[in-house]
Amino acid sequence: MFGERFKKARQFLGYTSQNSIAKEVGLTNHSIRKIELNETKNLNWDYIQYLIKQGINPYFLIGESNEIEGQLIETVSRLEHETLKSDYEDLKEEKEALEKQVSEMIPRSEWEKLKDKIKNYESIFKMLKVEKE
Repeated sequence: MFGERFKKARQFLGYTSQNSIAKEVGLTNHSIRKIELNETKNLNWDYIQYLIKQGINPYFLIGESNEIEGQLIETVSRLEHETLKSDYEDLKEEKEALEKQVSEMIPRSEWEKLKDKIKNYESIFKMLKVEKE
């Protein structure tokens, strides 16, 4: 299912062979082939990030959109990026602490709100372009 989308993304970017994009990303041809043939459940994060940085819509890759082209939402300064990253790390720590107590102490609605915040941060990080110093 996802393999065909990764193949379309590769072809959309002008890579006619699996080998050519594998070299660019730093993977083996075998790894790319396994992804495109749905022979692996462990997608390579470097490959996903590479495709997104090249303008592929992350929601296309996971089957949530038919629009292959994505876009970076904005360029942010290193300071803004570090602030977002710090907020994100704080949320992750909060989530981990709450997971231990969720069944006993936290209303389901609060748990869902926190999970949504974390998903939002994860989506934002995937689309940010950080300014070079």
